[in-house]
Amino acid sequence: MPDRPEADVSAAPTLAVVGAGAMGGQIAYQAALHGHAVRLISRSDERLQNASRACAILLRRRVEKGKLDGDACEAAIARVSLSSDFGDVGGAETIIESVAEDRGIKREVYARICEHADDIAIIGTNSSTLASSLLEESVTRSERFLNIHFFNPALLMTLVEIVPGPHTSEDTILRAMNFAREIGKTPVRLAREEYGFIANRILFIAIQEAMRLVQGGYISVEECDLAVRNALGWPMGLFELSDLVGLDVVEAILDEGFRQTGDERWEPVGMLRDLVARGRFGNKSGGGFTNTTA
Repeated sequence: MPDRPEADVSAAPTLAVVGAGAMGGQIAYQAALHGHAVRLISRSDERLQNASRACAILLRRRVEKGKLDGDACEAAIARVSLSSDFGDVGGAETIIESVAEDRGIKREVYARICEHADDIAIIGTNSSTLASSLLEESVTRSERFLNIHFFNPALLMTLVEIVPGPHTSEDTILRAMNFAREIGKTPVRLAREEYGFIANRILFIAIQEAMRLVQGGYISVEECDLAVRNALGWPMGLFELSDLVGLDVVEAILDEGFRQTGDERWEPVGMLRDLVARGRFGNKSGGGFTNTTA
């Protein structure tokens, strides 16, 4: 079986996704599963091919497990066309940006998007740390700009946070909510911007409190994770999850929260700083809170 059926590149996309990392790729194929013609756009052909291959594997695995019809799988894969041309955002009703969490990179991408986007297109950033109001000066029609935040892995996680800025129109919010529902997601709308939005704000403040308990000598890492799994019913302990996400990533998210809000609850605790400084980033480095082999 080929990696991907030939896509119909002549069809105008209803969705354009800019950024072909793990998140961008899965957002594209999630929409394709629900009938959307999608353009997945990246300046890197290698990233495009890797995203296409990885998502095709995930969808075909569902077929093998009897969770997805084979014809529906191949049709979804064929609905995604790959492009390195920003001009291919043209015609899309919805444009999702999913590039690195770097303001400079995002501003450059928005300038390119806005050269070609239709006037009626809404533009959503998938950023979990940068609210759209921090980037709206880079968008020519900011009333059509907001956060549309998917969770990783986007092919599995059902929640999408819809976060308008002060500049976002009500029509754009409603269209973003409807788009999320159309592709099989459950949207939840914030009334206004707040760092961390909903889920990540709760999660990362909880991670901080867990670290403070351990740092203060009140409980061990293992006992804290045991309590969280059994008392709160969470599938993973907070330290186990932090090691999976990457302690450097956790530190960066907390640092950005402290920088934006000035709220000391976001300032990374000393034990996290120490581990990151020693290159102990969690699972990917072989050592963190719950894996101490490095």
